[in-house]
Amino acid sequence: MNLRILILPLILLVFNLHGQGKFDTVDGFSFRIDGMSFTLKREVILKKFGKPLKVFEPNYECGFLSESEQGKKYYSLVYKHFKFTGNNKEGYLLEEILLEPALPNKVTFKSKALSHKTTVKEFEAIFGVKISGSEKVLYNKGADDAFVFTFIKGRLVKIEYWSPC
Repeated sequence: MNLRILILPLILLVFNLHGQGKFDTVDGFSFRIDGMSFTLKREVILKKFGKPLKVFEPNYECGFLSESEQGKKYYSLVYKHFKFTGNNKEGYLLEEILLEPALPNKVTFKSKALSHKTTVKEFEAIFGVKISGSEKVLYNKGADDAFVFTFIKGRLVKIEYWSPC
């Protein structure tokens, strides 16, 4: 039986017990970095962004990027402001991006820019959600993986991919 099918009801139960009646969702395919999808082939990444600073096997215990859970090896390609993780068969997912002033790349969601200048209020308008605290989780529509957005001093500073264990 598919592990995702078993885990999602448990996640829903936990959120319902804590008063959250529904998940805020997002179309993860609408994110872009320099006009390209957040999921790319290794060759495209190397051509566009050059040689990574570091390449390693992340060896996550569990999740959609876990060798032990998925039965496939995964590699992380680390650059100054972001990290792609994946393999040649599935492609590489932009797993983390630091939205710093020095970031030379343009990050967008449905043609709306996301940067270190994006305020909480602007983020709420773009995604149609409310934010309380320093993080916001938006689940991929129809899936149980998500993106975690981190805010410091009312500004967006990081986007991370998350998958359940």
